[in-house]
Amino acid sequence: MKPSQIILRSGVALVGILSFTWFRTAARSGEFTTLVPVFDGSCQDISGMPGAEDLAIDRQAGRIYVSSDDRRAAAQGAPVRGAIYALSAADPVKAVDRKDLTGGLPAAFHPHGLSLNRGPDGTSTVMVVNHPKGATDYTGTQVEIFDVQSDGMLKLRRSVALPGVTRLNDIAATGPDSFYATSESDLARGSFAESLGYILGNDRTGAIWYFNGSKASKQDTGLGFANSVALSNDGRTLYASATISRSIFIYDRDPATGALKRRDGALLGTGVDNLDVDPEGIVWIGAHPKMLTFIQHAGTPAKASPSQILILEPAASGKGGAIDQVYLKDGTDGFSGATVAVRTGSTMVMGSVFEKSVRVCQLPKVWRQSQSHPAQRLLDPERDELKKEAEKATKAESGGVSK
Repeated sequence: MKPSQIILRSGVALVGILSFTWFRTAARSGEFTTLVPVFDGSCQDISGMPGAEDLAIDRQAGRIYVSSDDRRAAAQGAPVRGAIYALSAADPVKAVDRKDLTGGLPAAFHPHGLSLNRGPDGTSTVMVVNHPKGATDYTGTQVEIFDVQSDGMLKLRRSVALPGVTRLNDIAATGPDSFYATSESDLARGSFAESLGYILGNDRTGAIWYFNGSKASKQDTGLGFANSVALSNDGRTLYASATISRSIFIYDRDPATGALKRRDGALLGTGVDNLDVDPEGIVWIGAHPKMLTFIQHAGTPAKASPSQILILEPAASGKGGAIDQVYLKDGTDGFSGATVAVRTGSTMVMGSVFEKSVRVCQLPKVWRQSQSHPAQRLLDPERDELKKEAEKATKAESGGVSK
């Protein structure tokens, strides 16, 4: 074979490999999935709280805490500081004073995931993951622990760093000083290895850690971009989301030791983000059904990104459960990339990592879309394109003909 032919065939093979890899990545990311936007309720956007990436609700005090950071302004070099705000759980749209509850401490504050703990004596603690150098640099990340004062203000009591855990994303408070935390990945943020891990979908170094007030211990690993954690109402079950795995995992929790044992897991087929458990035990899930589109939205504000809100209704047996959809929009209505949703009565409040507002929606009378829109396919965990490729490969191996 002539050198020119070798080069040509090698080039064709390389193009084929790259094309197939791109196809697999795009399919796994949901880019070929047909979305049918639907939500029968009404929504109102409340400005003044940019980058409300996470929410935590104190139902007893009637407050919804908002983790806010203007990430785009910070990325452009603006001297901005994040904040924690509060909405009324009874009426989130009513006029409220946009007061930063932290009182300016710590000075370098770019909040990410947050969580609330209410003790048996009625005292409350708010914990938040803080990236002091901003969302693009996780160096120096720590967990800020605030005591909730009688007037609702937050008093910084303690800052906790977890040595060796550099990519903290979210936390679930279990006491005044203890918490679970997710570490997205062991790979360096923004590195070639991380990009390759996403393209191939094989990075499973995300982990869940437990801090008992004095030391941290790894409880589980194997998650593809460990994102959020949330506790059941009785504190005996922990839910965790893995964005690249497009899955949610369920753990038995020992309240005395904090030890976790994986009980179950489910592929949801969408880029799962933050979790919240409502009083009925339903897990509310913010998700990105087109993950590559969301990445484009992060760099280009004009590029709309879909928002999806799912629910998990755990089975009484503790394994399995019903997955349903509550909300799906394509982002062209002015609200892109929802990361979290909390429910208070018939109201759903949503946050987003880049929008300048939170979205408050009145749920329709029937909000489980399997009931309100039973003919619509809500989830596509297998991805039609990948399924077709697998069928073609099987037929080829058996000598069949695939069209």
